[in-house]
Amino acid sequence: MQTLTPELQKLLTQLSQHLQSEPEKNPPLLEIWDLWVQTLDLTVETAADHYHVTRRQIVKAGNPLVGDTDWFLGNSLAPQTYNARLRYLKNMAAWAVAEGLLSANPWLKIKSRKKTKEIIKPFSHSETARIISGFEEHYPAWVPFAKFLFLSGCRMSEAIGLLWKHIDFERGEICICESLSRRPGKNYERVRKSTKTGSVRFLKINSELAKLLDQVSSATKKSEELVFKNPTGTNSIDCHNFRKRWTKVLSVANIPYRRPHIIRHSFASHAIEQGVPLTGVAYLLGHSDTRMVAQTYGHLINRPSLPNIL
Repeated sequence: MQTLTPELQKLLTQLSQHLQSEPEKNPPLLEIWDLWVQTLDLTVETAADHYHVTRRQIVKAGNPLVGDTDWFLGNSLAPQTYNARLRYLKNMAAWAVAEGLLSANPWLKIKSRKKTKEIIKPFSHSETARIISGFEEHYPAWVPFAKFLFLSGCRMSEAIGLLWKHIDFERGEICICESLSRRPGKNYERVRKSTKTGSVRFLKINSELAKLLDQVSSATKKSEELVFKNPTGTNSIDCHNFRKRWTKVLSVANIPYRRPHIIRHSFASHAIEQGVPLTGVAYLLGHSDTRMVAQTYGHLINRPSLPNIL
């Protein structure tokens, strides 16, 4: 908990005094939300991401009263997002009750949404070949980037942020240690940071990756230069433009739509089917341990065949 500044303490006092005359304290939600967020010791990135998005949702709902929960119950958020924002609102209201700004916490009665396990359908070898062919036919400038995602299993932000200095041709390996992630609250601005889990991993350059890197290489490449540049003219890859082309390619290839992140799932699934141990798959994906890999891909491990009955 962050120490309250004199200005914030004054605001709290004024609001508390204003509510003293009300038997049922039920102020506008934004007043309580903004005060609560200011008391938290948040990084700029966290405040601009999760908390800012929730605030925008409150504004879009017309700044309802704290006790009005219908606006939140009626949304179509995915269970994981819904539960995370509900947790924020419960914590906010608990703080407000402790500060005398609310009579009771109206959010305690709201139940979390049950998560449904996603059935991941990886791309088959045939589908992968058709996707690459689709890019070659319709969007040839995007082929290297699409191929790299399939060959490396990297997160999109990691592939976008890959620099030539991260590639050691003598040792035959690629260092995945940074990402170029979207700046919180900004759709098209990116900021260089560590990988999602803070991991550093080295990917061996196989023959396919070597051929790909040779195709995008240039005699004047610099160590701080991006490996994959945006064909539309800007410096870094625009993931929005890639997704638009991705959707078109899948449609033309008559492949049921799956978001680009399924490329990463496909990479892991094929690795497991080809005998790579869980520890190896976790390393290739950049996870600190095998827990998530086991939870997500456990159904692929030692999967038995049906017994012969007839």
